[in-house]
Amino acid sequence: MNAKQTTTGSRAPAPRPAPALRRAPAFGPVFVRPALLLLQAAALLLGSCAAPADTTAPVFEGLRDITVYAGEGVAYRQGVTCRDNVDGEIDYTVDAGRVDLSTPGTYTAVYMAEDAAGNRTEQAVRVTVRRRPVSQEVLHSLVDPVIRERGLRGADMSAVCEDLYFYIKAVMTYSGDSDKSDWTAEAYRGLTAGQGDCFTYYAVARAFFDRLGYEYLTVQRSPGALPSTHYWFLINTGTAESPAWYHWDCCPHDTEYPLNACLITDAQLLDYNSRVPGYYAFDMDSYPRTPD
Repeated sequence: MNAKQTTTGSRAPAPRPAPALRRAPAFGPVFVRPALLLLQAAALLLGSCAAPADTTAPVFEGLRDITVYAGEGVAYRQGVTCRDNVDGEIDYTVDAGRVDLSTPGTYTAVYMAEDAAGNRTEQAVRVTVRRRPVSQEVLHSLVDPVIRERGLRGADMSAVCEDLYFYIKAVMTYSGDSDKSDWTAEAYRGLTAGQGDCFTYYAVARAFFDRLGYEYLTVQRSPGALPSTHYWFLINTGTAESPAWYHWDCCPHDTEYPLNACLITDAQLLDYNSRVPGYYAFDMDSYPRTPD
């Protein structure tokens, strides 16, 4: 073999390409989804631990309707507290600007409170202002001069009833209102102010009848007979052994249906009822009958 001899079929192999570098993805579905799920679970857990919103209003304790006599003061806060489900005991205000403690009547006071979350509550109570109690001595001091001046003491009873009937009508004016919870206070009002409704007329007459020692029964219109009530008397003009009861009512009647109701009988009362249905409706079986 000479020096130029060449070898066939023995070409040098081509170089291999370098393997491509594999990059781990910065974020991928395999790595990111568990992380997000963990974050979401943590958020849900934290949310479930957060305090719920406060939507409950405060509650008053110890509120009650109030009754006082005219001229007295009112301790609106006495025995009253306000509690909240979150804030505990909280302060409150009282609006009593429409209550007139000098004038008998029924009024409203409003209690108000608000908690830190802005939940507000209001509650109203009724404030009743009454006239001061009137003693029998005070009433006597008012009726005694009239009894003395008109010569009623010891006079014929029927004549006295007639005299008082027209006297009370003359000195009183019908105003359509009264405090029916206390007849003595209403008698005082009628004797001093000269006005009121049927109960006032009744109370003034009662003050005279009591002072004169007359025997009487109070009669009141049957409930539901008419929208309003009415008061009058059955007076015994006889004796305990031989009674003679008659109806007596000095309250003014409607001018369209006049009535002299000084010592009248059941029959006369029923006749008036036929003209003004229900006006003198009452349970006749519960009272003594009048003479025919």
